[in-house]
Amino acid sequence: MKKINLILFLAIIVASAFYSCNKNTHLTPEPTNNGHTYTAEEMALWRQLSNFNHKIKTGLKSEEFISPDSAMWYLEALFNVQQATDTTFEESITYERSYSLNVNSNGTVNMSDVITVYNQLLSDLNDELDQLETEYKFLFVADLEQEDLKSGAFTMALTAGIGFNPLIWYSAISPTDDWYYGNMLGHCDQGGTGGFSDAGQELKKRFNHPNITYPFPVQHVLDPAGWINIDHSPVLNYLTPGYENRIFHQISTTPPCIDYLDLQYYLIQGHYAIYNYPTDIPKGEHKTGLDFKYFELWTNNPNPPDNIYLHNYQIWYGIPVQIPPIEG
Repeated sequence: MKKINLILFLAIIVASAFYSCNKNTHLTPEPTNNGHTYTAEEMALWRQLSNFNHKIKTGLKSEEFISPDSAMWYLEALFNVQQATDTTFEESITYERSYSLNVNSNGTVNMSDVITVYNQLLSDLNDELDQLETEYKFLFVADLEQEDLKSGAFTMALTAGIGFNPLIWYSAISPTDDWYYGNMLGHCDQGGTGGFSDAGQELKKRFNHPNITYPFPVQHVLDPAGWINIDHSPVLNYLTPGYENRIFHQISTTPPCIDYLDLQYYLIQGHYAIYNYPTDIPKGEHKTGLDFKYFELWTNNPNPPDNIYLHNYQIWYGIPVQIPPIEG
C-alpha cells in the first residue's frame, strides 16, 4: 500500500497501540503447525487480527475509536489473511470499490463504522464471486489505498483480484507460440479465430506460475498463511520511463501478431520488471521488504483509434506471513 509501506514489525506496533488495553479472549493455538514454530511476532500479529475479527463478529460493548490509517491497515490485513486463498490459477480478474469512514473532530474514526465497512467488503466480494460461472474461484489479493481526503471523510479505494480456472503445469514458450497481441484473438495462424488465448494471456500465466525458472531461478514463498501490507506498482507500458522497448507496443491498422521469439523476449523483460529493484539495470519494480505476489497484464481495445496496440502491466507485492488460522 502506498499509504504505509510497513514492515511486519511496524504493523504490530501500530496494532498494539490500539489494542493494548484489550485482553485476548480466544484460546491461544498450538505453537506449531506442520512443523512450523510460530515466532513471538507472528503470534502477536495473530492476536491483533483475532481480536479485530472478534469485534467484527460479536460487536462492541461500547464505542471505540481508531486512527483512519490503522483502520485501513486492519481492514486490508484481515481481509487478505481471512478471505484470500494463496494458490495457482489460470485466469484472473480485478474489481474496484470505494469505501468511506467519517472522521471525528479529533481525527479518529468510529470502530462501529469500521465493522460496517468490513462487512461490506465481504458482501461485495461475494457479489463478484457469484458473477463467475465456475466452481474454482477465489480472492487472492486485495489492496486498500487512501483516496484524496474529502471533507469529513476518509475514503479508501479497493482493488482486488479473483483467480479462477486451475493452473496445472508450466509450459515453456515454444515455436508454436505465435499469438495475436491480446483480446483473446487466438493463434496468428488461425486468423484470429482461436478465441481461447492471446499473447498477453500467455505471458501473464507464466509470470504468475509458481514454478517459473526462466529466464533465471527465483525464490518463491512456500505456503504462506496469508499476506499483509499489499502494495502494487503503477501501471507500466512502453511510455513508462525505463521500460521503452521492454513492453509490447506496435502501431498497426490491424491486430498485430507476436511471434514466439518476441514472446520470449517480453517474458525475460517482465521478469526483470518483477524481481529487479528500481536502481538495478534493467530497472524493475521490486519493493524493498516485500515479496512478489501477482502480475496483472491487460491489453487495449482490439481496434484502437490511434492504431497503437499495447500491453499494460501492474505488479503486486506484499509480506507473506505464517500465523495460525483466524476463525471465519
